[in-house]
Amino acid sequence: MDKTIIEQIARKQPLLDRELEKLERIDEGVYCVHHSWGLGKIHSYDAPTNKLKIVFEDGTERAMDPVFCARKLEILPQDHILVQFHDRPQEVVDHVKKEPLEVLRALIEENPRKELALSEIEFVFKRIIGESGFRRWWTNTKKLLAKDPLIIASPKRSNTYTLREQPVSVEDDILEQLQIYKDPTKKIEIAAKILTLLPEHQEAIADEIKRIVEDLNAVLTSNDKRLSTAQQLVCCWVRNDLAEITGDDTEYFEPTPESIIRDCNNLGKLIEELPPSYYDRFLLLVTYAFPDEWESRCANLLRNSRGKFTNECVLFLCERGCHDFLRDCFVRWLNERSLKSPILHWIIKNRHVRKFAEVISEKLIGYQLLKAIFLAIDADALANTSSKRIPLAELVSEDRNLIRDLLSDASEENARDLCQMLMQNQWFDALTKKLLFARFIKEFPSLQSLISEKIVEHPGADLSLIVSQESFDAKKKEYESLINEKIPANKKAIEIAREHGDLSENSEYKMARQDQEILFSRRDQLETDLKRAQVFDFAEASNDAVGIGTVVRLRSVASNEQAEYAILGAWDSDPDNNILSYKTPLAHALLSRTLGDEVEVKIGDKTSAWKIESIARYVDCM
Repeated sequence: MDKTIIEQIARKQPLLDRELEKLERIDEGVYCVHHSWGLGKIHSYDAPTNKLKIVFEDGTERAMDPVFCARKLEILPQDHILVQFHDRPQEVVDHVKKEPLEVLRALIEENPRKELALSEIEFVFKRIIGESGFRRWWTNTKKLLAKDPLIIASPKRSNTYTLREQPVSVEDDILEQLQIYKDPTKKIEIAAKILTLLPEHQEAIADEIKRIVEDLNAVLTSNDKRLSTAQQLVCCWVRNDLAEITGDDTEYFEPTPESIIRDCNNLGKLIEELPPSYYDRFLLLVTYAFPDEWESRCANLLRNSRGKFTNECVLFLCERGCHDFLRDCFVRWLNERSLKSPILHWIIKNRHVRKFAEVISEKLIGYQLLKAIFLAIDADALANTSSKRIPLAELVSEDRNLIRDLLSDASEENARDLCQMLMQNQWFDALTKKLLFARFIKEFPSLQSLISEKIVEHPGADLSLIVSQESFDAKKKEYESLINEKIPANKKAIEIAREHGDLSENSEYKMARQDQEILFSRRDQLETDLKRAQVFDFAEASNDAVGIGTVVRLRSVASNEQAEYAILGAWDSDPDNNILSYKTPLAHALLSRTLGDEVEVKIGDKTSAWKIESIARYVDCM
């Protein structure tokens, strides 16, 4: 800005040196950032109103007080990455993905504090590579940061990254962190990083490793109440592994891993708290600690296992030749009706895997297993106090051959009983039940009379929305963007605008409030829609009648013209590509009609008649 104008502003309102410096950098064409409104470009200064006109990335032009700009905006240098992205988007995106550390170092270097909070990093890079792109990029970048000699995660400030003045080796970085952190759990986590170093780097700090072993030994012998049994066990392993690097004898170290698990009254709880990378080591430890009963111990752990440990435990037993033992356990638990969801999930997924053929016997694959599956899903639904997913239920609906495979030994009466169980199931929604019933009918057509719309539907079923996975994900992404980005940003904008004083004449405050009403309204609508949504993959659609997931060719009765439409989910409408939502008047009139039927459709004052000439499945036409 012109120095004369700056002097006039300063006479009316005292300014700090930092604010004066910002005003001097403000000029036409200069870019700036507002943490609610995003990237902006200074358009002009209007002297009569003393307002700067700034055009933001969403296209809105805002008239703003220069002092407010000096205090709340970040004035960007011409070589800032967001400015470069505005001018050369694809080139910047490629550079960010190819050289993440170089880009991050340059961004931190520009900051006077030589540090950036994660929120500041997110602000910049989400604008460059998008929300989902940022998550993947940041996951990979954090792995590189762990080995970077210049950028360090600040131990004093959570989620803050600082640029060092001089490069520091990975081993020195670890030693530095061990000096800073006093919490024993953090010390164990950092000490474990030494085990990932190359041998030459470990040798370079051999003396320090000896001291770390002594520190970890002191932590273990102090009976620190802050450590759980699982953390004590990990500490014991890390201590012993570090001692082996320096050639120290661990024979007389106390406690030992064996003594820790022998003294543990609940190995199941211990395994839940143990990091997955230690599962195999833990199972091996069980064989040392309980040499005469390790098989039964592992079986008890497996019986109540979940997640990754279920698979690890099965593999561990198979690798030790316990196929017959495992098979007998599975059959016995099935007969006792004590098979739980994680094991059932594992059996379903691996029933055709050759290396598990000895474990998953023919005695296991049958209608009794399907009965156990429905009972387990019911039990999970009762225990589920939130909308948390049930993986076993998802697998049952996704595996199109499961019901066929498990009904191979079933009588019609067995199948009928299973259908009754499915009808009463508390977890499956109406649409999923219909899909599953269709699979039963395919194996036992006589069940059609039992399975009627009246039985399947439940109160409120007519309020559900059938949607595709793609459209559901798009709605969910929009909702997450509202909750995590737009609404918090709007809240900040309101707080900032409120600082200007007199709200009755504060246009920025009024605009932010109007934006808030729109955002809240959209949020409420999306929440309602997502709760009603039932995801459908169209694979179960039939070509016997028009339904959701079919492509229908029509001929106009009046003009003899042909038209072809795909009838898909509630949010899939794309008239330009002849895709209709099943909620549209034409699609709704066509549903359940068969080949040769004529339908009349009234849209506004116009009524048209169509004859159905062909019906095909959408998945077959893609």
